[in-house]
Amino acid sequence: MAHRIPPEGPTLEQAIGQVLRKERLNRGLKQVEVSAATNFSVRSIGKMENGRQSMTIRSLDALAMFYGLPIEEVIIRAKQLRDDSL
Repeated sequence: MAHRIPPEGPTLEQAIGQVLRKERLNRGLKQVEVSAATNFSVRSIGKMENGRQSMTIRSLDALAMFYGLPIEEVIIRAKQLRDDSL
């Protein structure tokens, strides 16, 4: 059986988190402000931004809407970020 070599770049979850973190920082927001506006805990925001917590489609949609982005734009940016690092 062939062994699959894992990618060296970020996982899709990590890349999505990086996109969301960049959006937050570009807007000068703190995690606590995103938390208050979206009803996610500060801890969850941090874990999602760091790719340590997978998001449901509903969670991703809520955060994308908060940042005024279509959900597909977040995914496209994340995929580009991931593919560029491979």
